[in-house]
Amino acid sequence: MQPGNIPVLLIEEDTIPLAYEKAISEVWNKGISIKTEYDNPQDPPSKDATVMIAVREPFGQPRFHRSFADGLGGLAEYVMEVVHGAHDYWVKPMEEILKGTESKDTRWTYTYHGRLCEYEIEDKVVNQINYMIEKLAEAGHSRRAQAITWNPNLDPPTEDPPCLQRVWGRLCENGKEGFIFNMNTHWRSRDLFKAWFENVIAITTLMRKIAETLSEKTGKQVLPGRYVDISDSLHIYGSYFREIEGDQEKGIKSFFEKLASRPYEERTWNSGFVKPFFIDDGLGKGLKPMLEREKDMPPAVRKAIKAELDKMQQGDYAV
Repeated sequence: MQPGNIPVLLIEEDTIPLAYEKAISEVWNKGISIKTEYDNPQDPPSKDATVMIAVREPFGQPRFHRSFADGLGGLAEYVMEVVHGAHDYWVKPMEEILKGTESKDTRWTYTYHGRLCEYEIEDKVVNQINYMIEKLAEAGHSRRAQAITWNPNLDPPTEDPPCLQRVWGRLCENGKEGFIFNMNTHWRSRDLFKAWFENVIAITTLMRKIAETLSEKTGKQVLPGRYVDISDSLHIYGSYFREIEGDQEKGIKSFFEKLASRPYEERTWNSGFVKPFFIDDGLGKGLKPMLEREKDMPPAVRKAIKAELDKMQQGDYAV
């Protein structure tokens, strides 16, 4: 490859954990070395590539990798944030967002749910996910079912604009009088080592929610199909290199040595194991503690999360 060209990588695996492990290996070994705007002076340049990741069975088991940044209860709360807008009320007012870096308000400038379901255009609020559902219920083969997050008025001045840029979906007949919902997401920037996995668990839960709603709308079974994840910049920050490389002098194995030293079953969890921790991890995180802790959560959001909790507590609902 010509020096200075960002590598383009294609990864295709059956499940999310397999895709996660392969992506880390591919970006680490084939990524270009390039600085980021978040580096400390002592950090080496990041490893970076443009990457398309296809997961054939996003709800295939095991669905969860054990190596990710947050605990399981925290991951459950993040899923509620993306799917149901659990923390949309943490976003600061529009006038503060428009101040950019001059704003003293430390609250968030956006949430993915807010941009996808309550996108503000002048005096209108647009629910883009509802648009996708209505469009696909009307014509499942449509190529127009998409939702965007980028706001050219709000995002350029901020220090932390959205990473997720676009969601696109389409229905295909499954040959059994039902449909498969295929979904793609496009990201401008992605922290592979400490964000990708949690992003994908949340966004594929949204994918399933869309499929379930389409089932209700069409009167036909709609199941989640393959998930494709495209990142313009999928990167491993230089500040993470010690965790990837390990420390031979201190007897700390590298990330890849740890993978090689344990069977796949000991590197992953299935949904059945994870579900109780999504409900309550015993450390103050999970859906139950979240509902108890966040007294200011809007009633409609609280109701949606309570419904998710009820599903988890009954039957074989897979997280």
